[in-house]
Amino acid sequence: MLTCMMTLLSAVALAAPDAMRTPALGDVRLEGWLGRKMDRFISQRLTDPFQRKEIFEEARQAFARRDDDESRVGGLWRGEFWGKQMLSSARVADYLRDGEFLGFVREECHRMMKYQDPDGYLGSYADKTFVKIRDVPGCLAKFNWLPNWNLWNRKYCIWGMLMAYKATGDKAILASVESQMNQWIDMMHKLGVPLREAGAGEMNGMPPMSVLKPLLMLYEETGRRKYLDYATEMLPAWDREDGAAPNFIRNAESGRALHTWYPKPHKWAKSYEMMSCLDGLLEYYRVTGDEKCLKTVSTIRDLLEKYEGNPLGGVAFGDKFVGAASRPNGLSEICDAVHWIRLNLDLFLVTGEDRYMDSVERCYYNNFFAGVDRDGRNGSFMVRAMQCHEHERQCGYAHNQCCVNNVPRTFMDFASAVVTVDREGVYHVNQYQDATVILDGVTVTIRGGYPVEGAVAVTVSDSTKKVVFRRPSWCRSLDVRTVQTDQMSRTFALSFDMNPRFERVAQVPNPQDAEGLAATDKWAHNRYGVAWQDDVNKDIRDAYRTTPALTMWNGPLLLAKSRKLGMKGSDLMTAELRENQAYVPVLTRISDDATMGAWDLRLTAPDCPVLGYKVSDYQSAADGELSGEWFSIWF
Repeated sequence: MLTCMMTLLSAVALAAPDAMRTPALGDVRLEGWLGRKMDRFISQRLTDPFQRKEIFEEARQAFARRDDDESRVGGLWRGEFWGKQMLSSARVADYLRDGEFLGFVREECHRMMKYQDPDGYLGSYADKTFVKIRDVPGCLAKFNWLPNWNLWNRKYCIWGMLMAYKATGDKAILASVESQMNQWIDMMHKLGVPLREAGAGEMNGMPPMSVLKPLLMLYEETGRRKYLDYATEMLPAWDREDGAAPNFIRNAESGRALHTWYPKPHKWAKSYEMMSCLDGLLEYYRVTGDEKCLKTVSTIRDLLEKYEGNPLGGVAFGDKFVGAASRPNGLSEICDAVHWIRLNLDLFLVTGEDRYMDSVERCYYNNFFAGVDRDGRNGSFMVRAMQCHEHERQCGYAHNQCCVNNVPRTFMDFASAVVTVDREGVYHVNQYQDATVILDGVTVTIRGGYPVEGAVAVTVSDSTKKVVFRRPSWCRSLDVRTVQTDQMSRTFALSFDMNPRFERVAQVPNPQDAEGLAATDKWAHNRYGVAWQDDVNKDIRDAYRTTPALTMWNGPLLLAKSRKLGMKGSDLMTAELRENQAYVPVLTRISDDATMGAWDLRLTAPDCPVLGYKVSDYQSAADGELSGEWFSIWF
């Protein structure tokens, strides 16, 4: 369940136990270039005394003031920031096993609990019953859309405090969580508002219905039937005869691309809210064993990979499911990468199928890490395929933003599943970033500089254990040799065919897309280049692609041309390759301190001049808040 907190006995036995078991987070260390980048982010954004004070105090103000609904016709989402930051902090506290930081997590929850009403309500809206848009014309006139994030904000507060309880064992925090959830359920029943009708208009209840995951986790923790009953009450909204959106269960059976399910996907098909609902549906399978839930989640996940895979290694375009695989541009909200990785990791733990780890790897090393600033102080809101990424301040806050508060959760999710053990006691090495993992008393060390390097050494401290290694789907051959065995340990040498290759971005649009794509083209063009932060971003809509192009991959890494390697702006933006030519890529490593990996790339093809570029891994081509760090993934 992607939770590796202190040992607390759950009250509920799962009907469908996972195929894979993970180590405790405190028994994992992520290392190497990306491990150090993660450590800087954790140090700057979470454990630094000044930063944690400023970030949490600003986030807490939404609950102290309860001003997210000040207009009374719509509402903001400042209340989500505290919960997201606490989710990240609680899991990192468990990873670090730092008593002082763990104490801070506990104290911060108690500071928040002071704002809880006697009936259990703890939220950022003054009107706790304002759970849906009441005045549509007035809301549109004020905001030009229909925002209401009351329950969404509350979900994150509940979830963050639940994870803090799991890290600290503080029963007072758990009591607060139960009181919050009880008030939610009782109030919604009294109001007679189904969750599908609550929240932001046009999103079909997906933001509030994403409470399903923490709700079921709370049921597992307490055994209170009230929580399972409320979860069960939600599911008919996703399996309706009348076809009302989003109708996950019925629509999954159709096999159609998500953006064709209903009109105007750029309004309703909000990416990570939808994936959050799928998280909850998968948790419902764990609790009840309902196979239809697992089938629905795995089927929709496959539809997302097919129709929404973007050129950056993740899914979606600009936080919406609008047929990203048919669009020759890459624009990805980091929250989408966070939740795509979560969804695939959870499916892997449930099923043990390696293909989900392939998707984790592709997104983690590229789409996700591109949004993590290398100095550790901030992160992107959106990452792009060219020119520059987008940093954003939200809701007038200086320190909090939806994506940057979420980032450490993905570090921890990835760490928890680098090595797992199955029901037969077989060890599975699932990822190859430098790491040290202790699981059931067995230490597994991974060294070699992956994903830049293709040679990895894996040492297992118990030579009697059976170990299997995932062969990534891009890797044509993986050579595994035992190079040392003694009474205590065994060392394996792994050699990956890094398979330098081109991928054609944006295939011919699916025939189903005639209306779906055309209706969102203008929105997508504007979304790509809107300058929301004038001191960082520029209007780059003139760079928006309208034709397919080629991207270059080496192993699991997307490569990019970058100013960091001395390339000029005109060379960055030019895509010179002819699609019908069979180019042969030759990569030679070069030394460069500004990137994780850099290469001299030479391309040859019959009757074509030799082309040469300096390229780096995409995630370090522009991983900062400087507008001058321009780049391009197009060749």
